[in-house]
Amino acid sequence: MTLAIQAVLAMITQFLPLIGGGTNVVLIESIVSALSGMMPFIVQEISSLYEPIKNIIAALSATPATTAAQLAILQALDKTVDDAFDAAAADTDAGK
Repeated sequence: MTLAIQAVLAMITQFLPLIGGGTNVVLIESIVSALSGMMPFIVQEISSLYEPIKNIIAALSATPATTAAQLAILQALDKTVDDAFDAAAADTDAGK
């Protein structure tokens, strides 16, 4: 499953430079929706997916075409990713 998610995240990353103007709101919505749908799987594999997902969230958040609603979802996803990463780190530190 991790390889499939990594492949999707890599594909999304390739699209990021193409997003810029307001005409890409639909594309951004599609990416945000895909990330939201994959989040349970991303959280399960956070140690290997943390950096690419954080990069995608940061890039979309910085895009002027991102709407306020999309930005709110991205901020929630960002918190979910950070919380999952912190929990995984705590489990590692605790020897779990």
